[in-house]
Amino acid sequence: MSTKPPDDSFTPPPRPAHMPPAPEAPSRDARIPPGSADYSSALADATLYRRGDISFEELERRVLARALPPHRLGDGYLMMSPPPPPPGVSFNPRVMPGDWVGTWGEIAMTLFAGELTRAEYERLHAAAHPACSR
Repeated sequence: MSTKPPDDSFTPPPRPAHMPPAPEAPSRDARIPPGSADYSSALADATLYRRGDISFEELERRVLARALPPHRLGDGYLMMSPPPPPPGVSFNPRVMPGDWVGTWGEIAMTLFAGELTRAEYERLHAAAHPACSR
């Protein structure tokens, strides 16, 4: 099952100018399954934090430097449980939909990948999007 958005869906917002370019295919994290949009850079930072190589403060600085906007449907949308897939279709929580690229969805995926706790995710979200309702 492809996670590529249909042709009539919204395109992701452009990457902010100050944000490093998206990683090329060879640097894609092997933990991200085929069919997923790429969130390797955000996952790499969260993994460095989880391993103890960087502090939470450094992780927060890196996340804030990305200046990722909320998803167009709101950040609460990112936390909604998806419906079960139809019979014969497998679900992998590490697959990121294409319309999450360049949004806070990239950081949400680090939570789903197990590199952040819910409390850590909420702290980052509060710092990045203080006006979002929780």
